[in-house]
Amino acid sequence: MKIVTILLTHQSREAVVKMRDYWRELDPNQDFVIAYGGVKADWQDDMPDLVRVNDPQLCTRDHPRERQSYHGVFRAVLPLINDRQATHVHLAEFDEIPVVSNLNERLISLMEKEDCDVLGHRLYRVDDTTQPHAMDHLREENFLSYWKDISCRADQGIVLSMLGCGSFWTRECFAAVAALDPPVRIYLELFLPTAAHHLGYRVRPIWNQDHFMAPEIVKQKEELNHYRQQGAWRVHPVKQMWVE
Repeated sequence: MKIVTILLTHQSREAVVKMRDYWRELDPNQDFVIAYGGVKADWQDDMPDLVRVNDPQLCTRDHPRERQSYHGVFRAVLPLINDRQATHVHLAEFDEIPVVSNLNERLISLMEKEDCDVLGHRLYRVDDTTQPHAMDHLREENFLSYWKDISCRADQGIVLSMLGCGSFWTRECFAAVAALDPPVRIYLELFLPTAAHHLGYRVRPIWNQDHFMAPEIVKQKEELNHYRQQGAWRVHPVKQMWVE
């Protein structure tokens, strides 16, 4: 079993090194790829595990309205994942902080228990609901027809939503989603789980952890031990973790 953790960031070299070293110290039994979405700098050439993601669909400000996408991230990191013969891929953002040393072990155990190919936070079915992202997309004919074009499911109208950060994938499923080329721009929280589902993969929630990952509640690094004591596996977002 081989886990590759994708650390998505736009921060400085010092912050990137701190982040990578923290993750490695907690669990040395994983490889890393730094998916870097920031402005190109000279120091990037000194980090062989860094892949620059030059994708305007990643670098959005109002993520839902601009329909932020991780498609460029998936495609950029896939060659390294394949080269390292990964069995599993963990996609994490820079402000997602693990607070247990056996996070990957817990995710593998849950994936085996759920017999699934993707684990994610805040996983819901959102078609035929008033969920804002779903309503924005479902009014577009191309969005609905795309799932019918690729789906192997009996119900081709299913739309799922999950957080992009903290998702855990089998390599096969990650590669299959990376290979897609949708004709319409789709917000990542809808695209990732819905694509995996319609390709025939099983998507399941990470139970009892969503409140620790809630993006609307900004956490502080001084609070990490508090969240750990409450049962958190990881905490998000902690924006100032790697910078002074």
